[in-house]
Amino acid sequence: MKKIYILLMHTNTIPARLIQKVTNYKYSHVGIALQKDCNVIYSFGRKKLHSFLDAGFCVEYKDGEFFKTFHKTMCTIYEVPVTEEQYEKVKDIIHAMLLHSSQYQYDFIGIVLRFFGIPLTFKNKYVCSYFVASVLQKAKIYQFQKRVCFIKPKDFENLRGFREIYTGRYLQYQ
Repeated sequence: MKKIYILLMHTNTIPARLIQKVTNYKYSHVGIALQKDCNVIYSFGRKKLHSFLDAGFCVEYKDGEFFKTFHKTMCTIYEVPVTEEQYEKVKDIIHAMLLHSSQYQYDFIGIVLRFFGIPLTFKNKYVCSYFVASVLQKAKIYQFQKRVCFIKPKDFENLRGFREIYTGRYLQYQ
């Protein structure tokens, strides 16, 4: 049995505070990690520290510039048991996206569409929660009861088989 890790986060950036205000939820971001230390997180968000408009598939490093700047980032981490086959599928999905990362963009239009309940999606465009939900579904780890494009960070709480292992400042997680 292998494990993957789902991180719900709030970075306290301007976009994060806006998302938090609109959703009325403590976390504004979600990512996935393949190792228990969660030093490397895969998600959809900003690619450059000072430009949230340049966003898409990204790799967030615990010791990177982003978390050095936003060192008060809060999180809850969930441990998810998976089979070897599911783990390999997650790795394959992420690896393929890394190879073609320039083709993936943040779905700014989709945020507005989802707010109004419109399930229109665009090729290679995701937001963080849609991306993580899509990976979980494609790897047959979890089947959501609604379309994955409508999944929000809050939807990752209390999922069957997901065990909360940490809540606190991300940089203090060991």
